[in-house]
Parts: sequence; C-alpha cells; structure tokens
Amino acid sequence: MQIAYNTKFQQMLCVSLLLDIAILFIVTGAISNCNPDKYKSSNFEMNLEMVLNDLVNHTSTSNGFNTSVSGQNPDKAFGLLQCRGDTTEEGCLSCSKDAISTARQVCGNATGSRFWLEPCFLRYENFNFVGQLSTNGTSAYSPAKVKGDPAGFSMAVKALFTNLSDAALRSSYRYASGQTIVSSFYQIFAIVQCWRDISSVEDCNTCLKVAIRRMLEATDDGTHEGGWGCLGSCIAHYEISPFFTPAPPPPPPPLQMPSRPSLTPKKSSIKKRLVWGIVSSLFVILILCLFAIRKKLKSAIVLRKPASTRKENLYGEVDSTIEHETIFNLENIKAATRNFHDDNKLGEGGFGTVYKGTMSNGTHIAVKKHSVQSLQGKEQFLNEVNLIAKIQHRNLVNLLGCCIEGLERLLVYEFLPNNSLDKILFYPEKSKTLDWYKRLNIILGVARGILYLHEDSQFPIIHRDIKASNILLDEKMEPKISDFGLARLFCRDDTHVNTRVAGTFGYMAPEYALGGQLSTKADVYSFGVVVLEIICGRKNIDNSLFFEFQSLLEWVWGSYREGNTINVIDKDILESVSREEVSRCIHVGLLCTQANASLRPPMSKVYAMLSNNFVGSLPEPTKPAYVSVTQTNTPSLTSTSISTSIRIVIPSSSTTHLV
Repeated sequence: MQIAYNTKFQQMLCVSLLLDIAILFIVTGAISNCNPDKYKSSNFEMNLEMVLNDLVNHTSTSNGFNTSVSGQNPDKAFGLLQCRGDTTEEGCLSCSKDAISTARQVCGNATGSRFWLEPCFLRYENFNFVGQLSTNGTSAYSPAKVKGDPAGFSMAVKALFTNLSDAALRSSYRYASGQTIVSSFYQIFAIVQCWRDISSVEDCNTCLKVAIRRMLEATDDGTHEGGWGCLGSCIAHYEISPFFTPAPPPPPPPLQMPSRPSLTPKKSSIKKRLVWGIVSSLFVILILCLFAIRKKLKSAIVLRKPASTRKENLYGEVDSTIEHETIFNLENIKAATRNFHDDNKLGEGGFGTVYKGTMSNGTHIAVKKHSVQSLQGKEQFLNEVNLIAKIQHRNLVNLLGCCIEGLERLLVYEFLPNNSLDKILFYPEKSKTLDWYKRLNIILGVARGILYLHEDSQFPIIHRDIKASNILLDEKMEPKISDFGLARLFCRDDTHVNTRVAGTFGYMAPEYALGGQLSTKADVYSFGVVVLEIICGRKNIDNSLFFEFQSLLEWVWGSYREGNTINVIDKDILESVSREEVSRCIHVGLLCTQANASLRPPMSKVYAMLSNNFVGSLPEPTKPAYVSVTQTNTPSLTSTSISTSIRIVIPSSSTTHLV
C-alpha cells in the first residue's frame, strides 16, 4: 500500500517524520500521526505511562474500548484505545500492546499520537479529546488496480460502504462489516467503525462520510484493490480478500422430539445422530442457496419502509435509519397485475414496462418489469436497486421492494395515481387542471429532489435522465423523480467524468451528448428544459411546427431577448399566473440551459432563485444550446427508408450533425 496525506497533515509533519511513517507502514501495516509538539515535563511522562498501562490492562476486557485520564493540568494525559468490532479479547490485548509499544517508539516524546494498527486504534494527547468529533487523519491504498470492469467495481465499493454505514449507525457498537461479489474474479470485503466515545449518530455519520470520501479519492474512485480512510474518530477499509472475522450465522433452532420410552438407549442415540445429520445438511444447503442468490444480485439489496411510515426533516429528506428488506413473491405480483395484463400497463421504456397492480390487501403498487432479453436491462435493474434503495426524499419515488425469480427482474414502487407529468402537461384537455401554482409547486419539488441527489445524499448522484415522463405525480400533485436506471454515483471533487452517452435527446446537455462529459450540470440542463416545458405547456422539440418554432429553447430565448416572454406562457395558466414568479422561472430555466456548462448554476443556487431566497439580482443568461432529433423518409425505387438526424446546436459555432 501507499499513503496519501491531506494538505493539513502535510503541513504539520516534517520530511523526516514522513519517511519514518512510510517505512513503518511498509514494515508493520500501521499508520501513525505524531503531534509536532514535544513535552519536556517528567510529570506528563509519568501520567502518560499510567494512561497507556490502564488502556492495555482494561481495553480487552471492556468490549474492546476504553478511555483513561491521569494527572493534573498542565501535565494531564488523556488516552483512548478502540479495537475493531470483530476482534477477540486475546487479539485486542495483543494489538493494544503492539500499538502502544510501536507508537511510543515512533513518536518519542510527542505530546500526542494517533496510531492505526490492524485491528485497533490508539490515541493519546495532552488535552481532553474524548467525545469530540475528529475528522483529521489520512488515507492509504493498495497500488494494484482492478482489472476488467473498474467502473462496476467502483460502484460496488460505493454501494457496499453505503450499506455498511447505515448498518453501523444502527449498531450500538458503531461497527459493521460485510462483503459483496462483483464478478467471478473479485469479492470486496469491507468494514466501517466509529469509536465509541462518539455517541452522536450525526457525528458518526459525518465522520464516516469524510473517511469514505478520502478513501475514494486515494483509490481513484474505488478502483484500487484496497483502501483505507483513517480518521481520528472512525475508519473505513476495504480489500479484495478477507481481513476480518464475519459475524457467525445464527444456530438452527433446537428440534423438539417427542420422547419414546420404548426406544432402547442405542436406538435413541442413532436417531438423534440421524436427525442432527439431516438438520445440518439442510442448514448447509440453505447457506449455499443464499450465497447463490447473493452472487446473482452482485450486491446486497437494502430497501426502505413505505413513505407513510418514514420521517422527514424540513427539507424533505427522510430519516436514513428507518429501513427493512422487502422481497415480493412473483405469484403475488402476477395476481396483483392480472399476469401483467395490457389493461394495467402504465407506461413503457427502453428497458422495461410499468404495470399497475393491486395487492390482496387493497394496496396499489406500480411494478417495473425489466426486459429479460436485454443485458442492459439487467444492468439497469441492478443499478436502480443499488442506488434508489439508499436514497430517500419526499420528491423521489419510493421503492417498496423487488422480485427476482427465474428470469424475472421486477421492481415494486409506490403507486402514484396521477401518472407522469408528460401525460398531463402535453395533453390540452388535461393540462387545464395544472394551474400556475400547481406548476410552480412541481418545479420546486423537482428542484428539491435533484438538490438532494447532488448535494445532500451520502454520495452525490447524477440522474442522467431528468425529463417530464420521469416525474410522477401523487394524489396531491406532488412531484416525485423516478427511473434511476441510468443514474451514476459521482465524486464531489470531480469536475466531470467521461462516460458513454445515455439519456433522452432534447433533455440532454450538449457537452454530454457531443463528448460524453458528464457532470451535475447535465442534470441542471435537463431541469431547465423541464421548467420551460412546464411554463410553456409544450415539448422541447415539436417537428409539427414551423422550423423557427420547433425548438422550445430557441423560441423562449428569442422572446426573452425581445422582452416579450408573455408570448411563451401556456394560455391555460395566463389567468392564474403571477407575472413576477413566471418571469423569474423563465429566467432560471434559461440560466440552466446555457451552452457553457460552467455558467449554469448549481442546484443549490437554482433552488434559491426559484424560491425567491436568492440575494441580489439574477445574472443574465447566455444563449442556450440544444440537441434535437429529426426523422425523414427517403423514398427509393424499392422501398422507403427512414433516416435519423441528430442536431446539436451550440451558439457561436456551426450546427453539428450526428447520424
């Protein structure tokens, strides 16, 4: 492994100390962080020795955690020792001795030290740090990079750490370990742990987020074969080989056998052995079946409770500590959807069809049936389960569970009675039900949902397919973003990533459609298009209109430049509209769809502008860019062929054609 230090840590340590630590890590597998200040008092030396002796003598017998203090100010010494959650009493004692001995050798008469050694952590200081959150620390990584599918490995690492973080926060010991199967070549083993002096769930959550982020930064977004994030209050660690002791499976329940006095002792003994042999065999078969299912899923699936039982904060974010697993039976889903009858079809996409269902208890559900012939459909299924099961917000669709039987891959969602936004907005007889205040509420709700994905979820997520048909409406016309099959995890410090192009033309940002450059600004662009569609009541591209009106963005931009945006507002809302609010929304929509991605505001600013919480005047937008698709019939002597032309229109440059 190699070590990557943050800037603050580098400034604190001299060059010679860095060399000492590098050599130490290579030799012992430990990481040490010594304070630059040195003590000269013999009283502090004596107090420190008493603290360290106390930690060695009592940590292993106190469930692997202990703190100690000795002396009076200014020579008072404080210490903490924490063993990993799977460590035995003997292992904890051995690690404690090694950590104290090695830390004292390396740090000498430093006033404090942080020392990470598998499987324990030691810290001592000349001030009281116990119970105080510390996110200072370092990171380490294996130099070997994964082969084959680094993107899939990276996603599996992130998904596993998301699950483990949630589990650790629910654990009284703030520790969780687990593993996931990525492919026939790789398994990932990982642990997370907060030290038990950090009693606050919020502080533990904060520490784990920082540790995981630094570990991902050090491992190139989790594409190395191992990584550590070592902080003063927690640790995150993964490898491709086992390094911890997994929790033992629960023993099978005792089998109650009726007594038979007529049996001789010999026959009774034979029967007992036979029964236990059968029970043991069944238990082994059960374990093998569970392992096969786990391998098929490629990662653990953790699902949440229905929305009606979840707690929300003021921003609509749901309490992440409430969750359970829900696996639906295929026969029950078939009965609920009348064997996926066409009458129950709600919609159809590239990777599957959505059906309405009614469970035996009267609960309405929406079932997304992924195509069994499409390899991409299977990938979308796994991606959607792994992402949406870990994010909860009142403006994101709620995943109730899934079903995996045979070739079937089904996702079960809450049923939203008002269908998708496009089914109302683009139909004149229905769009009249959407007055201005309902439309503004939809705009704000979608903005809240995207803001949560980009900035407030544990890992930033780019949706990649924000559009009117992926915005569902509940009975109160509250919007919920759906379809996370194309969503992608994103590193907060990256400006963009290069990836294959996937999404819907018309809502796709030009830099992404043209060069595969994906960032959160791609979702901002898509949101801007949706905002203008909601205000104007028409699709972003309408080939039935005259050429100069076909592009919604071109039309709105022209009206904005002329100072006559009233012309673009849907006539159905003119009576209910607030001129100030609708003008601000059009302005924000144009800011979001600017050709230069760097000029588009982040979603935090977008939401502030829309909710009128933005201080100062709005910046002037530049001309938008857009992507359109046109189809033309080309007759020939034998047949008529249909050719598709994709136009990427970028201001101050020629129109680009992709065929």
